[in-house]
Amino acid sequence: MMIAFSYLFMSCNTQNKQELSKTKWECKIVEGCINFYEFNSDSSFIFYSCEMEDEYFGNYYFRGDTLVLDQKGSIYDKDLPKESTERVDRKQYKAIIKNDKLKHLSTSNWVNGKWVKSDFKFDDAYSYKKVD
Repeated sequence: MMIAFSYLFMSCNTQNKQELSKTKWECKIVEGCINFYEFNSDSSFIFYSCEMEDEYFGNYYFRGDTLVLDQKGSIYDKDLPKESTERVDRKQYKAIIKNDKLKHLSTSNWVNGKWVKSDFKFDDAYSYKKVD
């Protein structure tokens, strides 16, 4: 019974990852400003924020039907000293994908070696639509 459950769980996660791999998702913030995610087959992602004019990177995985995005930094971090307060803090986003739409559920900050859930509330009007 445990073997069957493990196989089912692993095949669902593999299927989710394969469906997300090599896809792009966009969210129009305002006219001329579009945020996007690009997911790669190696479980990495790029997030572009038009508001911040920055590109963030990290890794993704699924925990059940929840997409977990482990944002590790910005492409500009490499130009800054390790102790710089301008470097991007590590964050974790949880999201759900339904009907080709990606919607953020929550975010957490990496503080003293552990995830601390933020009180930040995502606006229900913003969701990412699969474009390719």
